[in-house]
Amino acid sequence: MKRLLLSLLAALALPTAVNAESHWLIIRATSYGDSNAFEKIQMESAEACDLEGRRWINSPTDNVTNINKGRYYHCVVGK
Repeated sequence: MKRLLLSLLAALALPTAVNAESHWLIIRATSYGDSNAFEKIQMESAEACDLEGRRWINSPTDNVTNINKGRYYHCVVGK
């Protein structure tokens, strides 16, 4: 019974030990004036983070002539 319990605990702990590194996309939108909005999104990889950050910068959803004005992103590696 003790061996089974130890094996089960090891199997449950293994996936978290293998995937210990995480990648986060931090985006910020600055509206007119001084108000800021932040959001964090977990990403699969650093490449995916950079790709989505660039998509955020170039997104035409805010109807501003200079579409990247007030939009920023940063990719962070966590554990």
